[in-house]
Amino acid sequence: MYKAVFIDIDKTLLNSQGKVSEETKQAIEKAKAQGVGIFLISGRSRAASQTFQELSSRYIINSNGADIYDCKQKTFLYQSVIEPELCKKLYDVAQRENVVIKFDFGPSRAVNDPAYLEYYEIELNEIGEFLAQHPVIQIGMCCEDRQKIEKVKDYVKQQTSIKVVNQFIWEVNGKVMQAIHITNPNVSKGNAMSNLCEHLKINLKETVAIGDKINDISMLEKAGLSVAMENATENVKQAADFITTSNDDEGVAKVLKKFLF
Repeated sequence: MYKAVFIDIDKTLLNSQGKVSEETKQAIEKAKAQGVGIFLISGRSRAASQTFQELSSRYIINSNGADIYDCKQKTFLYQSVIEPELCKKLYDVAQRENVVIKFDFGPSRAVNDPAYLEYYEIELNEIGEFLAQHPVIQIGMCCEDRQKIEKVKDYVKQQTSIKVVNQFIWEVNGKVMQAIHITNPNVSKGNAMSNLCEHLKINLKETVAIGDKINDISMLEKAGLSVAMENATENVKQAADFITTSNDDEGVAKVLKKFLF
């Protein structure tokens, strides 16, 4: 019997319209009623993930594993903070290269360009003052020019001690952006899943992980049952024990019904 299910949000839990289907909601509630922990685990900032926190069993994992948030106590169980000096370095790169930079700092996200603000974010005005007041746990950088993002990736790899944990397409205010997420080197969805399971005294063999992108592979490798969506990238499918249907064809609900009920 599986005791916990870790579910990625975008392109996994959510369909192409950015919604959770009624069938999926019902399957999640049935699993929770049977005592199975359902935990959302995402590259999103906490503020963005919390839109769906009612589906999660007390804890949500955000910023690619840099933040484990206790929705009941309204505090974090774990955070991995990036050194302010490194944040300042990447801010300077973003300003120089005309790239959008977004700093996850737990309850919200600060952005250097107001044209790319989303509803839960704040405008970043003075970088020194911001970094003195807020611990940054993840950095997002995006631009319509892929070459600029590749240049930033090279800089992160060669000039810093942090890492690019994910690369993806980010649709921001109607614009399609090439984007990366950057975290401390010890951060991953897999490590966060392990940390939460240790806290809850759940054996990793009793877990299910469901995802679609490269940043999900670390949790698939640690789960007792690893599941890739039909719409997942090929390397994710290769890392999975089972491939379910797509996010537009009740992929998550079908996993819960097949392996839990």
